[in-house]
Amino acid sequence: MNENLDFAMEVSQNEIMLEFKGILKSQHLQAVRERLFSSVEGTNKIYFVVLEQARFRDKNFLGMFLEMLNFVKGKDSELVIIFHNEESREFFSPFSHIFKIYDSRDSYRKDSDFWKKLKATGITYNKSTGIRLAPGIAVIVLFLFAGWLLTLFSIISGQDKDIRQREEALRDLQNNYMRSVQALEELKASVAPLKSLGFDIDTTENTQGVISDWNEFLKEKEEK
Repeated sequence: MNENLDFAMEVSQNEIMLEFKGILKSQHLQAVRERLFSSVEGTNKIYFVVLEQARFRDKNFLGMFLEMLNFVKGKDSELVIIFHNEESREFFSPFSHIFKIYDSRDSYRKDSDFWKKLKATGITYNKSTGIRLAPGIAVIVLFLFAGWLLTLFSIISGQDKDIRQREEALRDLQNNYMRSVQALEELKASVAPLKSLGFDIDTTENTQGVISDWNEFLKEKEEK
């Protein structure tokens, strides 16, 4: 890393690029501040400050960039800081939610174009306030969300009803099975005396009709 401080400036239409290279120490603070603030002129500008090859040795540079940000906003302009090295990322981390930090101008442009398209539909984004919706878009989103909730509740209600019906059918089958088993046991107990007399009686049938016939048969035998 170059111990000397190098500075480059490029102006094109509404964009101004400021690049610093070298070790930024406390003795450089005033010179860097003058370079930055003297470059701000007019309104509706984008100021790219490229710091990829710069390293900071004084925390006071953070306060200076905050001043620069407020100054630029007062001109209805934007301040975009460019770098993608970890050392600079750590240096700006206390205010990373305030600054617009990108790894290149192209990545900023792509992101900016995306949010411009969203803004055209009534959706805006800001790091400090988050995503905001225009009143009309908010109403549409609210209706869509309400419709989604109603659909979800309808599906859950339908599934709950189906589960209850299946449980009811299962209980009916279980009750029928228990009644059949009990009736068959009663039938076996009723015909036991006949089997002891030598009658060949099949007790494997499990229908109510057969059980009723045997009951009638036994009643007739008792009457005789």
